[in-house]
Amino acid sequence: MIRSAFAAACLALVAMSPAFAISPGDDLLIAGAARTDRWTSDLYINNPGATTVTVTVAWLVRGQTNPNPETASFDVGPDETLILEDFILDTFGQARADGAVRITATGPVTANLIVFAGADDPEGTYGSGFEGIPANAATSAGETTNIMGLVLDDDFYTNIFALAGASGATMDIDLLDADGDLLDTANVQIGTYQPWFSTIADLWDVASFAAGTVQVRVSAGSMVMLGSKIDILSNDPTTLEQAFGGGGGSIDGTYQFAIYDSLAFASGGNLVIDGGIVEAINGTYFNFDKLDGGESACTLLFLWGIGLNPTSVEDFSTGVVFTDQYDGGGEMQWTVTFTVDDNMSFSGSIDAVGSGFTGIDTGCNGAFPILDIEGGKSN
Repeated sequence: MIRSAFAAACLALVAMSPAFAISPGDDLLIAGAARTDRWTSDLYINNPGATTVTVTVAWLVRGQTNPNPETASFDVGPDETLILEDFILDTFGQARADGAVRITATGPVTANLIVFAGADDPEGTYGSGFEGIPANAATSAGETTNIMGLVLDDDFYTNIFALAGASGATMDIDLLDADGDLLDTANVQIGTYQPWFSTIADLWDVASFAAGTVQVRVSAGSMVMLGSKIDILSNDPTTLEQAFGGGGGSIDGTYQFAIYDSLAFASGGNLVIDGGIVEAINGTYFNFDKLDGGESACTLLFLWGIGLNPTSVEDFSTGVVFTDQYDGGGEMQWTVTFTVDDNMSFSGSIDAVGSGFTGIDTGCNGAFPILDIEGGKSN
């Protein structure tokens, strides 16, 4: 009954969780922006709320990490739109620059950035828009996203932009043809809030293709990405947005869990994932199997997770080992193995070995029967 009740609770959490897409947020990422002798960028930020919010715009320089970027702050009233024309020059004082933008706010906002050729361009005014993506909807460790509609031929070429989150990003980028066959692949690693850019020709060893798809597999950190298909004759670009899948959005969040032995007795707790990293496990552990079987009894209720160092989620698929030490003497070595399903729930096992316990607690030495762990995202 305990296990069934917890499973029902996990399903309820899944049902209540929002499906992330491009939407208001208090931490937005825009993967590309530029100012050259031809291209200019305008930034629009709207406050859809009923109270004034303070918005901070950070300029992120391409080709480097940006842990402490240059910023500018503005107050935006209810239903107002902050318009920063030619913001790279007028707000940040740079006549020529390439990079990306992070927008943080004291309440939810939406943002759109327009990169365009100015009205004094002899070929006219044209450009494309890049929307602000909530950081919690970025593609994170263990997730895959794609961008469709890439072209490289005599008429078009395609550029790709990405922006890493706070923990950087490691990603494998596959180029697929319209039939889903792999044309080429590349591995890219970028650091904290680092903008990245590449043309197709520079990234892959391909001469030409039509109707290609980029498939991106993130193995560490998180990132947002977009493409820009450009008409060679007119120079007119078209924005290619990344896909947002998996009803759970980002893998990041707090997951409540329960630990089960063969008798269906459980203890539990929560674990916290941030930037694809398991930052903390806060749990209790009690193994009734060690009382019920032929093993020496252990009647202690253990706190566990104290000795865990921040570890990538993907490492838990093959087992992560850490040790908790206790003030009264003795220690427990844990091997925790789990996988996350659709960024909403996880399941796995816990293997525990005790040592150094004395007196009435000597039954806590040695190997414990393996227990199951199951959890669901609560936020």
